[in-house]
Parts: sequence; structure tokens; C-alpha cells
Amino acid sequence: MRALITGINGFVGSHLADLLVSLGSVDTHGTVLRSDEPLNNIAHLLDRLTLHQADITDVERIAALVETIRPDRILHIAGQAFVPTSLRDPLGTFRANLLGGLAVLEAARRVYTQTGTGPSVLVVSSGEVYGVVSKQQLPIIEEMPINPNNPYAASKAGLDLIAQQYARAFGIDVVIVRPFNHAGPRQNPAFVVSDFARQVALIALRQQEPVIHVGNVDVQRDFTDVRDVVRAYWMLFERQTDEIVFNVASNRPVHIRDILTQLAAISGLDVEVRQEPDRVRAYDAPAISASYERLNKATGWVPSIPFRKTLEDVYSYWLEALRAAETPAVPRSA
Repeated sequence: MRALITGINGFVGSHLADLLVSLGSVDTHGTVLRSDEPLNNIAHLLDRLTLHQADITDVERIAALVETIRPDRILHIAGQAFVPTSLRDPLGTFRANLLGGLAVLEAARRVYTQTGTGPSVLVVSSGEVYGVVSKQQLPIIEEMPINPNNPYAASKAGLDLIAQQYARAFGIDVVIVRPFNHAGPRQNPAFVVSDFARQVALIALRQQEPVIHVGNVDVQRDFTDVRDVVRAYWMLFERQTDEIVFNVASNRPVHIRDILTQLAAISGLDVEVRQEPDRVRAYDAPAISASYERLNKATGWVPSIPFRKTLEDVYSYWLEALRAAETPAVPRSA
């Protein structure tokens, strides 16, 4: 079994690499954007991975790469994943998410056309494609209409529909996942759990005053541990259904304020919470939860990692990372 992960050195890509390497039977390849790309997230795996430099939006480069590697499965993880960035740079977001996804799907189509068979492709859409959903409509199910309300969500909705079209028109084995909030070690601190855990770790290390700066903490979000998320992605290649679109969620909405309470308990710190106006998003939905029933029926998947465990691991990750950053390098002997 040979697999190709786009964006293997990112947050989700690195956890997928962990999973595939742990299986022991997967020849794991991955794309990185530049030869000097930071590889911290996969440094512990480098001797068990094959890396390829590639811009995911370069259609011909991706086609040549797929033709050379001939993966059995492609997991397309690379893309622009942050809503505020999409508001600042919608063009860049559409280019990364739409053209990047098209490059992967087109590469798979070419192999199918040439040989009559080809790789299965997992495409990552987003729970954001549903837009703002009323509490009365929760939990969100896959049959609900797509109604994106920001450029990031629109770019993922476009990719979602394109991937469905490639499955219908060209017979490619495509599965589309719509993940909701996920968290875990290595996540960019632009995202809420990682942001809060990093701030608490900074306070614990006396690198920040005992104040946590927050946005809107009076909303609820559906969180799943990233290690459960990547397990769902891999299991979906063996799904027992003709469905190809799946929510990946826990259906366990969490108040953002409770994240702060739990992190304070985990760290043993007494902290002040201070809301910053520039962190509050006007488009925030008050509550989000999603059903994973279709995913469960197709694969047997259920979320297995308690949210408290996720928070403990993210906090520990930041403590270790911040301590390492403040440790001076040891001079080499002459």
C-alpha cells in the first residue's frame, strides 16, 4: 500500500503521517512546498517518509508526481485553513484551495484515463460550508444545504462540489470529508484551543502576565481530537456505502469559556480572562454541532479521545515547545 499526503508537514498532515507509519504496512509519501520548509512536525518520522517538493497549485508538477509515485491512496490535506486569512486574502485562499484541489483530482483523472484504474482520493472540505445554522437545525447532517458565509468556506464549498463532479463524471473513487473544529498538539496558535493553551503555558513559564486574551467565549463549537480525525480519514477508504460526503465531528458541543476553565484546572493557574474587541468575529455562529452518524454507519468510527485529554496534550506540547525555544544552543567543540 502506497499513500501520498499533500501538506504532510502541517498540523493534520503530520498526524496522518504518524498514523500511517504506525500501521507498518504503508509506504508513505508527502508533499512539502519548499526545500527549506520547516519539518518540525515530522522530524521524528523523516527516516520513514519520502518527501517531494511541490507547489500544490502546479497542475503539471502534481500530475507528474502522481504518475511517478503511483499511490494507491491520496489524502489531500494541503490548503489555506484560516477564516481570517481568507478575509484578508480571498484570492490567495481560492487559489490554494480550489486550484490545489483541482490539481490533485486532475492528476488522479489522468491516471484513470491512461490505465483504467487509479488512486482513491480523499478531499478535505470543511464544516464551514454549511454556514450559520440555527440551533433548531442542530446537529448538522450531510443533507443540509451548503451555505458558506466567508471566503474560506466558499473555497471549500467549491472544492467539495468539484470533487463530487470528478467522482460522477470520471468514475474516480473520491471521498469528501467535512471536518468541524479539531484540535491537538502541533496546531497553529491562530486556532482557539492552541491559542489558549499556548497563553496558559506562557503564563506558567512566567513569560506572560496572568491574563488570557480572548475573543468571543460565549459560543459553542464541536471539537474532535485531530488523532481521531485522521483515523476517520483513513477508515473512510474502506467505507461500506456508496455515499461519498461525510461530516467528521463529535456531536459534543463545547462552550469556548469551558476550554479556559479546563486549561486553568490542568495548569493549576489562577488567570484573568480579558476579551479583546479585535478578536471577536462578527460572523460567529452562537452554537455548532454536527452528526457523525453517516460516518459511523460507513466505518464504525466513533470519537475515542476525551476532550480533556486533548487539552492536556496541547498544553503539554506548548510547555515543551516554549521551554525548548528559551533553552540556549550548546556550542560545539572545536
